[in-house]
Amino acid sequence: MTGSHRDRPPDDADLERAVELAPKYDRPGPRYTSYPPAPHFHEGIGSEEAADIYRSRGPDAVPLSLYLHLPFCEAMCTYCGCNVIVSRNKAIVDRYLEALLPEIDLASDLLSGGSRKVTQLHPGGGTPTYFPPAAMERLHHHLEDRFEFLPDAEIALEVDPCVTTPEHVETLARLGFRRISMGVQDFTPEVQEAVNRVQSVELTLDLVKDARAHGFTSVNVDLMYGLPHQKPASFQQTLDTVIERIAPDRVSLFGYAHVPWLKAHQRKIDEATLPGPEERLALFQTGVRSFVGAGYEFIGLDHFAKPDDELSIARAEGTLHRNFMGFHTHAGTDMIAFGITGIGDAQGVYLQNHAKLTAYEHDVAAGVLPIHRGYRLTAEDEVHGAIIQELMCNGRVGRTHLAPEGGDWRERFPAEAADLEPLVADGIVEVDEDGICLTPLGRLFVRNVSMVFDTHLRAREASGDGDGKPRYSRTV
Repeated sequence: MTGSHRDRPPDDADLERAVELAPKYDRPGPRYTSYPPAPHFHEGIGSEEAADIYRSRGPDAVPLSLYLHLPFCEAMCTYCGCNVIVSRNKAIVDRYLEALLPEIDLASDLLSGGSRKVTQLHPGGGTPTYFPPAAMERLHHHLEDRFEFLPDAEIALEVDPCVTTPEHVETLARLGFRRISMGVQDFTPEVQEAVNRVQSVELTLDLVKDARAHGFTSVNVDLMYGLPHQKPASFQQTLDTVIERIAPDRVSLFGYAHVPWLKAHQRKIDEATLPGPEERLALFQTGVRSFVGAGYEFIGLDHFAKPDDELSIARAEGTLHRNFMGFHTHAGTDMIAFGITGIGDAQGVYLQNHAKLTAYEHDVAAGVLPIHRGYRLTAEDEVHGAIIQELMCNGRVGRTHLAPEGGDWRERFPAEAADLEPLVADGIVEVDEDGICLTPLGRLFVRNVSMVFDTHLRAREASGDGDGKPRYSRTV
């Protein structure tokens, strides 16, 4: 396995072939921010297990990555797949902090009394800047009181330009935030109106300029393809604006996941206005062509970054990783999540908080971690998860993960090897006794390749378990 194709992004010839293959490979599948994915979590793991895990990690354990779920928004974007609470009554912020701050205290006390070092902090949402600047400052200082932040800790957050004020930017910069991520999706007016997210170019550009002026060193822009009324020509105008006027350091080009059976607000979208699989591929390739042509590296799946960005460097060095916060460079941490629905990952166990605010508040008031469900990885999960991680992040997987004891890995994974044969025939992967490598075409189907090693998905499909409704978005 030479891996000679590994760094070339898919070109127009690959897209043409992908369009031909779309009917064959377009199916529901995970995005693998965890393995196994969250639908496999169960209520057999709760607050007692989480407390035991936290206690077992001494002061010299690996650093922490902290995630804060701040779930509130002023309005519901109809494309949204996040867990949000829509409210224009900002008094709910104080109510939320009355539970969130004690939850932080509970976890900190269990995690070696707060002596664990923090290497990464990421408030996400919802809309973190729904919180007034004073509330953001109160929350951040509380974290600093309870944990030791490393001098080079990555401190980043998501913002909505529609609600983020100059006071927010000044406060966040003073607190040490240096990376900012904002949603754009598409600047086309017809698309914005269809998804209830009206956001002008000028508003977005003003926020970026303000953030840069206050010392933010990295800007990420989220775009989305597959939205109602999207066309390659109009989407190209959005891409040109983003590249030429915003010039972000990173770009996330997500495929819209239409799952109205899971997200009822998506029923407001007229399905007749959604692009089909071939149109979605054309939209995505418009993005690939634009960003690669502008000098961005194609990180994988749906992410792009400038060549000097940490993500680009990590992918080139083979050290890129993926978790609930997406692609990142901080491997080997315990991820601790705070707030409703937050998902952590510590000592091989996934831990998810209550989704309902009242249940979350009840547990915290009772002095217990508000863990509702989770999953403890088996030895088999760790093996298959590592393989999927390599495919998703680095586009290849070799003997280290497939056959650490030597020999031909296909003897260890006969079912998976057989399932890869059609993908080899279609030019999606290259396979030999040393491992597996995605082709440039295969980078468009990385989720499909990863699904081959998903034993949970394989078992579910074999048993016919489920209600017939897909758990995941479609892969194309």
